[in-house]
Amino acid sequence: SSGINAEWPLRPGVLVSCLFCWIMSLITGDFSQVDRLWSILPALYSCIVTYHAIIEKGVEKSTVMIIMSLVTILWGSRLTLQFVMKGGYTHSGEDYRWAYVRECFGNRKFALHAFNLFFIVIYQNILLLLLVFPQVAMVPHQTKFEGLSDIFITILFIFLFIVEVAADLQQQYFQVRKHKAIAEGSERKGDYKAGFLRTGLFAYCRHPNYLCEVLLWWVFAMFSLSRCGFNWTFIGAANLTGLFTGSLDLTEQISASKYAEYKEYQKHVPSVIPPIRMMTIKPRARR
Repeated sequence: SSGINAEWPLRPGVLVSCLFCWIMSLITGDFSQVDRLWSILPALYSCIVTYHAIIEKGVEKSTVMIIMSLVTILWGSRLTLQFVMKGGYTHSGEDYRWAYVRECFGNRKFALHAFNLFFIVIYQNILLLLLVFPQVAMVPHQTKFEGLSDIFITILFIFLFIVEVAADLQQQYFQVRKHKAIAEGSERKGDYKAGFLRTGLFAYCRHPNYLCEVLLWWVFAMFSLSRCGFNWTFIGAANLTGLFTGSLDLTEQISASKYAEYKEYQKHVPSVIPPIRMMTIKPRARR
């Protein structure tokens, strides 16, 4: 079928990416190779599927595919820029959590490299492909942008994207000012004294950017609902949810060990899903 044909060009890309990430991790000892491609590959895969649809049906009948590629490019551009600003593409840009992962493995080097190969390199590269499978499944169906559902899904995606950008900017502004205060030796109060952010979007849940990131891909998959019904291609968003859940557990453990007030923050503010009462009542300012 057309959907399967659209999928075929993506498979060599996954294989090449896996080989590249694995070889580079062996050469450099840096296991964050997939992170460097995370924001690029889904947009690239989406554009390949859209190109296939345009060749087969023409531009006018592939407008929803074009929209899907545009929103993945928008998503990828934000993440790539953020990664650049954090120095993720430098030689020393390995995710800070890997130091804790290595401690967990201790002297079991073979187990660590097996974890890197199978869970990081192979599984996560396949996951990045699965994220765009809802778009692959749509190729044999009507792919023209039309109807209230397509409009609603697009607006919802953009809304979540804006919230995620706002959370990123709040965190970035906070970190810059915190490290400046530490470098200058000036007095720190409130969140700056605690060492982590608890105001703005972070007063409603501890990880608003993670929440939006996961929801973005569930929303992306919704484009296929009106054309294919609820289908197996939602497995990409489901796997991403599971991956982020595990990642958050590690992040929370690290934060609780670094910051004395973090456990108190955990008691009062949910991890990712804010209760309705917190969304309707303005949180108290922390001084």
